[in-house]
Amino acid sequence: MAKTLEVSLLTDDDTELAMIRRKKMAELVAREKKMKASREHQQKVGAEREKLLKRFLDSDAMVYLENLKKSEPAIGNRVQEIILSLIVYRGVRQIVTQLDVRYIERQIKGEGPKIRVQRDGETSDFGAYVREAIKENKDDTKKD
Repeated sequence: MAKTLEVSLLTDDDTELAMIRRKKMAELVAREKKMKASREHQQKVGAEREKLLKRFLDSDAMVYLENLKKSEPAIGNRVQEIILSLIVYRGVRQIVTQLDVRYIERQIKGEGPKIRVQRDGETSDFGAYVREAIKENKDDTKKD
């Protein structure tokens, strides 16, 4: 009688273990399917994005954006997101040039316009050049 009790306990434990194993295996398979579907979706979305960019960016802008994404990934990805949102949500249907991409980049970085003046082999900021010219003009008028 004791042997049959032990055998029945072992079979109950084995049955429970087998059920737990099957449940874990089913969870793993479901998780793997979900991850595969997610990867496929990401690839499909990525291909659509690339198709839109190739359609609406001129070649120089595309090269500049790719280089920007390599040198400054956060800025490059943000510029790309802005361009795509303009195309998809705002309905922009004109070709985006390199100048447009650079403008968006500068807006993200918070940089203002930079005008440089080269005079006598010396390069200076336009604002400094104008201030210097005004100062020289005032000095000249005071001497006369």
